Amino acid sequence: MNEKIIRPGVVKRIVDLTKSRNQPYTQEVVNDILTAFFDVVEDAISNGNSINLNGYLTIETQYRKERKARNVHENTEIIVPEHYKVNIKVGSKFNQAAERYTEKQLKGK
Repeated sequence: MNEKIIRPGVVKRIVDLTKSRNQPYTQEVVNDILTAFFDVVEDAISNGNSINLNGYLTIETQYRKERKARNVHENTEIIVPEHYKVNIKVGSKFNQAAERYTEKQLKGK
């Protein structure tokens, strides 16, 4: 449990899943599709657009005002300039998956 799955693992799992559904794709094709997906997301974010995958997630930019912060190492006040951050909101399908995980983990407690 609590396995950290990195990109090659995601590609392999997608390949395995498509094989089980009789729609086999090679790792190269899946990797190209995944790369293209992330390129589309990056392009959308850099243009201020949002990506909404209903039921799964929404990726958007969010404006942050200028603010004061403290550098704890030097004990000085610094100004963080206004900027945009990426905000990811999970959808109902991911929330339901987390609920199933919670039930599995806490079932015996």
